[in-house]
Amino acid sequence: MVLDNYFDSRKAIVERKLKSYLTPSKQYPQPLYEAIRYSVFSGGKRLRPILLFAAFEMMRERRNANILKPILPAACAIEMVHTASLIHDDLPSIDNSYLRRGNLSTHVKFGEATAILAGDALITKAFEVLTDIKDREKAVTCVNVLARAISTRGVLGGQTVDVTVTGVRARINVLKYIHMKKTGSLLQAAMDLACVLYGAEENVTLALQAYANNVGLAYQIIDDILDEIGDGDILGKEPGEDARNNKATYSAVLGLDRARKTAEKLLDDSYKLIKAMPSNEILVEYINLIRERIPL
Repeated sequence: MVLDNYFDSRKAIVERKLKSYLTPSKQYPQPLYEAIRYSVFSGGKRLRPILLFAAFEMMRERRNANILKPILPAACAIEMVHTASLIHDDLPSIDNSYLRRGNLSTHVKFGEATAILAGDALITKAFEVLTDIKDREKAVTCVNVLARAISTRGVLGGQTVDVTVTGVRARINVLKYIHMKKTGSLLQAAMDLACVLYGAEENVTLALQAYANNVGLAYQIIDDILDEIGDGDILGKEPGEDARNNKATYSAVLGLDRARKTAEKLLDDSYKLIKAMPSNEILVEYINLIRERIPL
């Protein structure tokens, strides 16, 4: 299928560029570079860079790998930051996850100190990579976009609230804040980066931001459901961790049925935001990929 080929081909493009950016694992200090490459190349789907590609190509109304070369630094940067967030999330002091993407978590394989340093190194590398964007003004704007996505107004803020409410029965608006920040911030950043690099009009940028927020929230709700019902094959890590860690989740607050319906509505709303846009097939398929994760 054309769409299957699209995801495979775009993932391969990101993989190749990431390998060129990251220091070989045998270089000194070897444990750090081994941990970085292990974490980045441990089976990630590359959903965020592919979302960036899909939005950019949709706005260009042209699906061609050659037009992606100028935006590759942004795609790699956002994947580096995402991987760093997973490394830090898995640490014993936060989620204490033994597995990630079906493999040992970075701290389990390399130790906590090296895992923390690997995550830090990937974040700093992401900003170094953004300086490869040829257009200086756009490069500075992209740095700002990614910094805000990671900041206390983004991933870090969501993670902080998540840790703070552990063991407490959180209200639904608090859960929404956590998930929109932890998961949604980087998805929105993927859209924002695509819009900056293309030069999109404000109305298009706002629609794509809303699309990303809905998709991100739906993705996290589905993760909560999968964790509760024990489907580790789809989840990619040990199920039941949220309950063991007394985490606030949508499935715990709403119940499984309402959580499913909430995720489905968010994905429906995502489709409505882009249905009138030309060349939107990949963004529609992106919604379908996430919908397929909803357990029956």
